[in-house]
Amino acid sequence: MLKVVTAIALLVSVAFSFRVTQGIDEAQRAVIKAYNVGAKDKAPYLYSKTRGYKEVASVLASEADDVGSRVFAIRTMNYASKAISAAFSGKEELTPVDTVPKITEEKKDVFQLVDINDIKNRIEFLRENRGVSCSPRELGRAEAFYDALLYELGKEEPNSALILKFYNEVSTESKIAESKLKVAMENELECYTGVRKVVTPPPPVEEKPKEETVAKEEEKKPEEKKEPQIIEEPLKITARIHFDFDKYNIRREYIPILNEVVKTLKENEFIKVRIEGFTDIIGTKEYNEKLARKRAEAVKSYLLENGIPEDKIEVVGFGKERFIASNEDKIGRLTNRRVEFIVIKLQEE
Repeated sequence: MLKVVTAIALLVSVAFSFRVTQGIDEAQRAVIKAYNVGAKDKAPYLYSKTRGYKEVASVLASEADDVGSRVFAIRTMNYASKAISAAFSGKEELTPVDTVPKITEEKKDVFQLVDINDIKNRIEFLRENRGVSCSPRELGRAEAFYDALLYELGKEEPNSALILKFYNEVSTESKIAESKLKVAMENELECYTGVRKVVTPPPPVEEKPKEETVAKEEEKKPEEKKEPQIIEEPLKITARIHFDFDKYNIRREYIPILNEVVKTLKENEFIKVRIEGFTDIIGTKEYNEKLARKRAEAVKSYLLENGIPEDKIEVVGFGKERFIASNEDKIGRLTNRRVEFIVIKLQEE
């Protein structure tokens, strides 16, 4: 009996590892792409928020929170695209943060673990007083872990250890950001005032003959500025949800992933998505192709109901092909009964 239980646990572990590893790898590649276009320095707030989300995705994966890990992997891709756009445009703006979930009687003890109002007020102070300019890296990271904290608090069964971990991260980063911002406010630094201080110009330089000046200027003529290259390969996150046997209705636990896909599509007008439906090996080829299509269409319907234009969505059903796990056991067949979302287009302005 013990061997059977151990074998089942191993199968579950392997299936889970397969599902989450791809998302984490894709999130990491999104961070690297943002780094390669200079977002770390050109868009420090968005880049730090992107990296923070990727860290959260990895933490949730290590805690076997498949859905949460996918949600924050998708968010990593979303914010990597924002950081890349900001690096090209030179304009970096504040992005939304999640709202505090309702404190129910069942979760009262969990909320008492942290001072959520103190954190909320500090984040708001930073956002309202040019923290994005004076302490962008700390603010971006603080907001990422603030969203992670609110996500964990909003779960039906929150993990106390994760709540404390996320709380400590956002508390530390927000305090450092607040300290930097207050120094900028007290000294009226440019990042806070938006006004460059007037610097006394140096004494005039003795004029040289015109011919010599022209020659020197030609010698020091700067190289022509190269236009930034647009990333040709799209950022990609394969968000995956699974279905019960012979069903195409969406399971409740996957709604957070669908909502994150909706949010990403709404916030990035150049992103489109391809929805691919799949089945396990049981059943005829013809029947499974129809079932796969129905699963993809069910997801498309959810996106349409939540405000996504139809021209941003492609749908296809593959049926009995492209298996990602063995069909010889229940866990493998569940893994194969899926819908995947693939970003098919990302272009910069």
